[in-house]
Amino acid sequence: MGLFHVRIRRWGLLLLTLRLVSFDLSAADGGPFHGRAVVIQELDAAMPDTALATPPKISRGLAAGLAVLLGPLGAHRIYLGTQPKVPVFYTLTFGGFGVLVLIDLAHILFTKDLDVYRDSRRMLMWAPTRDPGSVTPP
Repeated sequence: MGLFHVRIRRWGLLLLTLRLVSFDLSAADGGPFHGRAVVIQELDAAMPDTALATPPKISRGLAAGLAVLLGPLGAHRIYLGTQPKVPVFYTLTFGGFGVLVLIDLAHILFTKDLDVYRDSRRMLMWAPTRDPGSVTPP
């Protein structure tokens, strides 16, 4: 090997050694992501709690578009928030043979406030809720 290759190798090893020595990756210091954790903590402290408490506004157009394009798979119900069994039911029955999707679409388009359908636990989102006091015991 020539003298040039030996010098390149020595400088490479020297730079590699200096680089490895300069890293201090102890667990007490937080590792390589310590600076990022501090930034995240500062952002969390600066963010008011009211910003997290208010849910995002539901877009009627997006919900209707999902009902038209992916309604048989229950995508509009996932967007509005529901239990996992509802999209599975929609997928297995192809959106209630298309009938449930059409009814959902009509309710999405013509209901004044879509918040009543947010996080619905019912299979049929438009079905009225049962009053537990109205059911007669056996």
